[in-house]
Amino acid sequence: MTPFDTALRVQRREVDAVKVSISVEVERITTLETQTRTHDARMLQERALAYALPFAHDAWTARMKAERARLDEAAYLAQARLGRLRAQAVEAYGTMRAIEGAAERYEDEAERTLALAEQGAIDDIAAARFLRARAATRNRAA
Repeated sequence: MTPFDTALRVQRREVDAVKVSISVEVERITTLETQTRTHDARMLQERALAYALPFAHDAWTARMKAERARLDEAAYLAQARLGRLRAQAVEAYGTMRAIEGAAERYEDEAERTLALAEQGAIDDIAAARFLRARAATRNRAA
């Protein structure tokens, strides 16, 4: 466990939330594209029928143009939101990677400190054995 774990969890949640938002925007764009294609096909069919029948279709044409403008505007706004979300995703992912790197460095430093402490303890034990053995050798020689 590191002091970075909480920040890392929060950042991962943010990255996940941005991913979901991007998916929603992509779905919205796909839906708008489908609606636009359907609208264009309907407009072509209705125009063909309108030319065959003798009645005024100016109001219908104006309404269809307004609908197409609304679809185009919605698609433009969705593309703009998608661009912002992608930029936000890049930033959030970069922040998450930076926090992960800091957490890894913290863990590496903690492991290194622990290893140095263990090595110091082993060195102390070895030195104490050496001194006892040396003292025992002196006592026998004396």
